[in-house]
Amino acid sequence: MRSFEKGYSILFGRSPKRVALYATALLAFLAALKALSAQRAPLLYALFGGVILLILLSADRAVINPRRSYYVAVISTLVVSFFDLLFQKAPLTFALVGAVITAVVLQSLKCRSFWYIAPLVAVSAIYYAVGELYLFAISLIYIAVLQLTRFVINQIVRGLDAMCMFSSFIYSVFAEDDVLEDAFRELGRLERVPLHVFTIGGRHVVVVSDFHPGPFRHIGGGMLVDELQKAVEGMGYSFTFLHGVGSHERDPVDGESLRRIINAVKSALAYGRNGAPPRGIYPQSHIVGDVKVVGLSLGAPPYLAVVSRVNSASDDIPTWVSRLVETGAYILIDAQNKFDGAVQWREEDVASLSKGLKALQEAPQCRVFKIGVGKVSAHHLDVLGYEIGPAGISAIVGECDGARSLLVVFDGNNLHSELYNKIVDTFESRGYKLVEVVTTDTHRATGIGIGKGYRIVGERIDHGQILKAIEEAVSIAERSLGDHNVDYKRVEVEAYVLGEEGFRKIQDAVRMYKKVGVLITAVVFALPILLISLLA
Repeated sequence: MRSFEKGYSILFGRSPKRVALYATALLAFLAALKALSAQRAPLLYALFGGVILLILLSADRAVINPRRSYYVAVISTLVVSFFDLLFQKAPLTFALVGAVITAVVLQSLKCRSFWYIAPLVAVSAIYYAVGELYLFAISLIYIAVLQLTRFVINQIVRGLDAMCMFSSFIYSVFAEDDVLEDAFRELGRLERVPLHVFTIGGRHVVVVSDFHPGPFRHIGGGMLVDELQKAVEGMGYSFTFLHGVGSHERDPVDGESLRRIINAVKSALAYGRNGAPPRGIYPQSHIVGDVKVVGLSLGAPPYLAVVSRVNSASDDIPTWVSRLVETGAYILIDAQNKFDGAVQWREEDVASLSKGLKALQEAPQCRVFKIGVGKVSAHHLDVLGYEIGPAGISAIVGECDGARSLLVVFDGNNLHSELYNKIVDTFESRGYKLVEVVTTDTHRATGIGIGKGYRIVGERIDHGQILKAIEEAVSIAERSLGDHNVDYKRVEVEAYVLGEEGFRKIQDAVRMYKKVGVLITAVVFALPILLISLLA
């Protein structure tokens, strides 16, 4: 599952506006240098960029607006000027390389169209006009090369236009928008997925979502936690998100699916009731084999069965695992709180989970149950939200017949083990019967961390500062502790998700890119550079 996230970490970790700004400044500098040996160089590069801009805008103004077009045109022209200067060639000698970049981007924006040929045709005309007949022939041949490359790659990954997706990844450098959703949308399948909405004391909302908050930042469900946070808090509530069942097969594939989820939660809150006096179960923790299950209450059934791991990594609870176990009066919560270890769900792990859930069913009901919720922003700790997102840090304190439990929730994707242990030790030493720490599994910043594809909570932020923020959230929760009414609603949302088959195809594509990604890059980008440097 993690290979799915880290496979594209470099491309998704860039700011397109910043890239375009730097590219413009560098292009002006390189053009000025080139003008020392070829006075018309700035004019020629401006004309080339203008042609690229015109082609992009002509393809589809609705999809390829001036902002997007400028991003692509300036990068393409910069690459041409760089190689012209590097190899000491005449201006626009490497125009084919810039045209190929534009062609790749056009493939992502207009996957079913042949508009990607247009920049290659334009460059062919340029080469013909200046008498570079070898380069004229190469640019025409490259039209067939790109089409053949696309055909071969798509044959390797059947059922998925892998070249179109590859082009979309390239385009993501230029624009943080929904273009990549087009590649995912084709894989989507319509599915009804549950969400559980708890309203505590009429003030705080906890949403347990069986939609997975992925796949990437700015793509579909990658912004699920962020958008729910805005919507719920915009209605005057405080908000906490918990991830339930499902991995990337439950990723919402586009913005429309995301809007359906948000509207369903808003409707549930708009027509909510005052709720009932809080009910709870005695907090329990059971370790069976490599599985840890913690039973907690939000003041109304169903209760929470927080699932983590002992030796393996604590990652998603796949839908196939949930189908094999009986949860009874509980709903499964993905703790996502241990990054180290193997990502695996073996037969014995499923059996251990089943035994742990069975043990939770024996938990006694509380005679008196109280609940309190506290929440603080982590913006001062992580301005960009790479480790802790806008939903911040929540602390949910439960008190069952005098025994207190604490659930700490970070708006992040997995957790540093040392930080986890510090939190548990700190609050258990203060008399808490049970302490558990989870993350929302948000994918808002997937693509930021080089290697694993994201930063886990506590990776770079000082642990002492995080503990101070938790102390504040817990203090708020303790002061608000009381017998607050709790309203519960289960809603089902019909939305397009990747599905197990779509997830498999994406994984196949990731494996394919690992095997032949260098070959694709060589054919699409390196080969024309080599040919031009030899023949021009």
